[in-house]
Amino acid sequence: MPVVLPKGTWEPAGSGESDTEVFRRGDGAVYAKCAALRGIEELRAERDRVVWLSGTGIPGAEVADWIETDDGACLLTTAVPGIAAVDLPPSSRLKAVEVLAEALRGLHELADCPFTRPLAEVVAQATDVVRRGAVNPDFLTDEWRRERPEDLLAQIQADRPYADAQAAHDLVVCHGDPCLPNVLLDPGTLEITGFIDVGRLGLADRYADLALTTAQLGDEWDLDPASFHAAYGLDAPDQRRLVFYRLLDSLSWG
Repeated sequence: MPVVLPKGTWEPAGSGESDTEVFRRGDGAVYAKCAALRGIEELRAERDRVVWLSGTGIPGAEVADWIETDDGACLLTTAVPGIAAVDLPPSSRLKAVEVLAEALRGLHELADCPFTRPLAEVVAQATDVVRRGAVNPDFLTDEWRRERPEDLLAQIQADRPYADAQAAHDLVVCHGDPCLPNVLLDPGTLEITGFIDVGRLGLADRYADLALTTAQLGDEWDLDPASFHAAYGLDAPDQRRLVFYRLLDSLSWG
């Protein structure tokens, strides 16, 4: 157990982004995300985003405590009720698609966000992952796995001017990683109970979120994204941006 983890009964609950470890308290009411020294800055940034989002009316976790020592840091957040969207039974998924679209649109309509996620930073992150040979093939489509990561990155660079131009007038509050495990719902009513793992939250092109959610609908639920786009309010989604941001995200984890 990390030395920064508070006293009590804790059980591992998976790993977070980068170098963090996640634990669940024995009573299930609190989660702890712990980072070593090199991950403190990133974890602190996530803490600040949780605090901001909890004051907007968008459901999600709240910060219960923050512990920082010479050994690392620990972010404690309240547990969000419900189940992850990815675990919904097939009978609930069509209705859930509409709920997910409306919830994401509500997030995108927030104002006065103090955080940003510039496209240049994400491209730089992907460039570093490719340079280190750390691309995770599990995040790539079958077609992309047949290509060299350097060639995939070249596709990103070639399409970046278009993405930059579009993002300049379409910045919204993006979750940053709105995959199905990061959205919780009430299994009975299908109401959204909260967004979690908001460490990448910030102003960005709305398609950075839309690309990930629609990709998950196909990968996890084998559903056509048309109903999601309709519920979100997009009659003719920009396919070029959807492909750009899905590929960019696939290269940025590593």
